[in-house]
Amino acid sequence: MQVFCDFDGTISKRDVTDLVLERFAPPEWHEIEDQWTKGKITSAQCMQRQVRLIRATGEELDAFLDMVEIDDSFIAFKAFCDSKGLNLTVVSDGVDHFIERVLARLGLSGIPVVANKLVIDPAKDDACFDLDFPFINAACAAGSGVCKCNVVAPSGDDIYVGDGRSDFCVSNEAVTVFAKAKLADYCHQRRIPFIPYGSFADVQAAVAGILSSPPRQPFALSVAKSA
Repeated sequence: MQVFCDFDGTISKRDVTDLVLERFAPPEWHEIEDQWTKGKITSAQCMQRQVRLIRATGEELDAFLDMVEIDDSFIAFKAFCDSKGLNLTVVSDGVDHFIERVLARLGLSGIPVVANKLVIDPAKDDACFDLDFPFINAACAAGSGVCKCNVVAPSGDDIYVGDGRSDFCVSNEAVTVFAKAKLADYCHQRRIPFIPYGSFADVQAAVAGILSSPPRQPFALSVAKSA
């Protein structure tokens, strides 16, 4: 069984890219955000233009990332996945360095991360930041830097945990979807089956129930085949 988790607002308590932009970018990043929400630019274009506005040294950026708060129960959830033989991958339309720095601080650097790649020019005193998109897909309907639907291909027993707009499309791919906030609203409006959650403690309890359920229970048939 494969468990996929979004990062910003799912593992982290707030969108980490937004936090970085609030601290290190001029106010025009909000104007770029508005262009994206109005559909004038793609998610990938929005992210790249915003990241290019960041004015900080690598050391300043890392020190700030070390203060990012996460869902406290995620660490226990990772241990639970390990104990049950569940593969856990972070799939995010955010920034790989932001995610990896936060996870490394928590002793979770072994989790695979699929995200947009931060590029830093160390030759400049005030580091110049940019983004590469190793997981972009020209056919992505959402125009995301990371095409989550291309990563989370239906396998019969996938679990997906998310909260926001970048998770909308992929909510149709995973067999079992855990959703909150905007993703929960989206699934509800489109009658996509989902399990509501508030924290990873809720996800862990629900997944434990799925693993122990007989085949006649919802979501259990595909799980039982791989358990």
